[in-house]
Amino acid sequence: MSKKIKVKINPLLNKTIVRDTVSGIVFGTKDWVEIPSDTWERLKSNKYNQGGERIVVLIADTEEESSDESTEDDKDAVEEVVEDFFIAEEE
Repeated sequence: MSKKIKVKINPLLNKTIVRDTVSGIVFGTKDWVEIPSDTWERLKSNKYNQGGERIVVLIADTEEESSDESTEDDKDAVEEVVEDFFIAEEE
């Protein structure tokens, strides 16, 4: 049986809902969502370009996130494409 990991949107990301386009799982900012560890391995390195910084989209409850680890400067600002996610635009 596959190990489950609890995941939610990184609080540093200014989005409230993202959906994994492969599995269809929807993630929010408040509630942890349990996903298989193989899905987490696929998603954990995805980043989103926000205001010149690349921010990790999801965090796991097993990790201690620090702002240094979850963001990185993006001096060559380009449109970031996060292939595994549909990120809803804020209204």
